[in-house]
Amino acid sequence: MYKIKSCPRCHVGDLYGDSDEYGAYEQCFQCGWVNYPGRHLSQAEAIAEKEPVVIPGKIDRRRRVLSK
Repeated sequence: MYKIKSCPRCHVGDLYGDSDEYGAYEQCFQCGWVNYPGRHLSQAEAIAEKEPVVIPGKIDRRRRVLSK
């Protein structure tokens, strides 16, 4: 499905709908803006999703011992 000149970011781009392993999405041909319409996170949920999982005593790639 295509939506002509309906990009919320650049206002001149054409959107098309598709799906991938994360679900259905809309993307702009011109600027690359992407929207997953079914996935809306609060700010706290988005921050928690970005935080890496730390296992105490594990050594990371830089050979540092991780602790919490």
